[in-house]
Amino acid sequence: MASLTSRERIIRALNHQETDIIPIDIGGIYNQTTLHKDAYTKLQRYLGYENEITISSILSQSAFPDEYIRKRFKADCYPLYVSLDRVEYKIEKNENGVISYKDEWGVRWECPQNGVCFNPVGHPLEGCTLDDIDKFPWPDPKDKRKWSGMGEKAKEIYENTDYALVVNGPLDGGIYVPCQWLMGYESFFIKMMTEPEIVEAMLEKIVKYHIGQWNVILDEVGKYSQVVVLSDDLGTQNSPLMRPSLYKEIIKPAQAKVVNFIKSKADVKIVYHCDGAVHKFIPDFIELGMDAWNPVQISADGMDDTAYFNKKFGDKLAFWGAGCDSETILSTKAPEEIRQEVKRRINDLAPGGGLVLGSINNIEKNVPVENIVTFYDALYEFGSRFYG
Repeated sequence: MASLTSRERIIRALNHQETDIIPIDIGGIYNQTTLHKDAYTKLQRYLGYENEITISSILSQSAFPDEYIRKRFKADCYPLYVSLDRVEYKIEKNENGVISYKDEWGVRWECPQNGVCFNPVGHPLEGCTLDDIDKFPWPDPKDKRKWSGMGEKAKEIYENTDYALVVNGPLDGGIYVPCQWLMGYESFFIKMMTEPEIVEAMLEKIVKYHIGQWNVILDEVGKYSQVVVLSDDLGTQNSPLMRPSLYKEIIKPAQAKVVNFIKSKADVKIVYHCDGAVHKFIPDFIELGMDAWNPVQISADGMDDTAYFNKKFGDKLAFWGAGCDSETILSTKAPEEIRQEVKRRINDLAPGGGLVLGSINNIEKNVPVENIVTFYDALYEFGSRFYG
């Protein structure tokens, strides 16, 4: 096969076509396929250089990969997202070293001293009524300030590089998860069962915000972009977070509205981030029109048989991530075991096309730097050989 550009590689993979090299994503999904800032610092030093690190996601404390890292490990994607200098958050630190801030939705987030990421701890609509939802000061879905000028950046990357452009949109791509941030996890699930009309009313507000923001975003960058990212976690490590029937009744219709709008607005593929034990929902991902599924968390229950996933769903859904079990192999095993894990997942998921390789969620700070380098090098080594 003739040599392809990164952009061509990603497009072909998402169209279930074979590629010269299996494409690689490092940081295209800005809060899921990159590295924690501390892991990134270790990687820079190991490679013999040290640049100032740009934090792409305040929640996950993830690093924006610089050009040296993208070139060194043959990455094919470039992320577009709202940079933190466009977000007016007042970050505070108390006497115990706890860092916190309140976002534009009124949700309070905290990261403990020496913690890895931020978690929601203050929920402005916990215990809410329909009247509370109606009176809540929802952010303006037509607000263009965060994305103003992003079109120029997208145009520059599109015209001067061959990267595939990946758009990371509002609310970290979440449609139902922001309801949990606003209401609190326990309150959200209780109301799903006892007062579903409240959850549906909140979802309506979130969908309205998404559609308004995606309209702004895609006006700015749609003609330059190949991929957009949506995200909603539906599983724990061991099981779904809700009955599939409840998901179909309440959550899925809201997701469908956002997916349908995006696809009507721009010629882009949608990557859906949904980790945990979520294999029961895969037919729903396909029915919604998701083009690829990230991260394929193989350490979760029922998720290890990646050959089955490809055989059953690989002609309808591409796989994005899936490179190595981050929890039990990448963080703890010897380099050769990491190489064999990468080889296994490629052999399972690459036949027929439809694979974009990457980490399974962010690489955290406890991963030995030698393992990080081994992992990224193995993605290219085995990915460049597979299709011959």
